[in-house]
Amino acid sequence: MENRKCFYLVEGECEEKLLKALKGQPSLINPGSVKKFNVVQNEIPASKLMSFDPGSRVVLVFDTDKEVTEHLKKNIERLKKVCSKVEVLTIAQVLNFEDEMVRSTDVSKAQELTKSNTVYDMKRVINRMKDTDFRQTLKRHKFDLSKLWSKKPPKAFSFIKQQAGEIIVGDAR
Repeated sequence: MENRKCFYLVEGECEEKLLKALKGQPSLINPGSVKKFNVVQNEIPASKLMSFDPGSRVVLVFDTDKEVTEHLKKNIERLKKVCSKVEVLTIAQVLNFEDEMVRSTDVSKAQELTKSNTVYDMKRVINRMKDTDFRQTLKRHKFDLSKLWSKKPPKAFSFIKQQAGEIIVGDAR
């Protein structure tokens, strides 16, 4: 990809930690700012829409475990209409962060990443980790970038494209 600014809007803190870990050196994804914002549950405020530079990419990372898409559709439409010359990319987590971790690592339950008893505890541990430590955790569990965000989203999300390949750096995938 040419050198364009990326703005990542991710569903939660774990996704924020994951993207920041993937941006570490060597970078596996395009660099850019990562902000927690749930585009499936909330409309992007006009003030945020105005903050995206022309020619940049806005990457939406969201779960597909709830088949509610009104806000997502509206957000994509508004981004394309209000933000001239901004490319909007969509990355669906099928069905959620935990499922993506199971699919892309050697764990059978996401909690195994942190040796936690519950998903809540696992997320708490991940969110307290340094980005580099989380990247090492992924590596230790045989993280495979080609399996992350690789599954087709549920039918309710058929209006979006799974565009993870657009943010992967070089031959990282």
